[in-house]
Amino acid sequence: MLVVADRAGARRRPAAGPRRLTDVDGPTTLDGTERGLDPRVRTVWALGSLVPAALVAAAGVVAGLLTDTTALVVAGVALGVALAVAGTVGAGLAWRRWRWSAWPDALELRHGVIVQHASLVPYHRIQQIDVERGPLERALGLAHLVLRTASATSDASLPGIPAEDADDLRRHL
Repeated sequence: MLVVADRAGARRRPAAGPRRLTDVDGPTTLDGTERGLDPRVRTVWALGSLVPAALVAAAGVVAGLLTDTTALVVAGVALGVALAVAGTVGAGLAWRRWRWSAWPDALELRHGVIVQHASLVPYHRIQQIDVERGPLERALGLAHLVLRTASATSDASLPGIPAEDADDLRRHL
């Protein structure tokens, strides 16, 4: 179990599993509680990986039909299926690695399966916070927060937030 030190230096264990903002005790959500993403974001990411997989499979089928080669059809479909499986597994792994914490003075984001990223975005650097919802996110009741800062290199995004919590979190940040 991961042990996190809060801003005052006290050590505590983060709560197990993702917590909803409305589940947090107290008047504010800026308490440094470690949170995960909503599990529905795995579906968004997995379905997003199906488009390239379907394109690869279709290209293999078309190439095989144009050249009258069965091996190209089989190879294209097999590669498309492999990409779909890899995308689905990757979505689950990425979801497990995503963690975020809202502190009184900054937002901490940690994510990454192969390359791990950890960033701390101070609130005084944030100039704009957008709530984005694509078609799949709208269908699943999710939102994506995009934080724009004074420097483009320190911009951040927080996917997989329940839509009913996104505006509340945006106001708190």
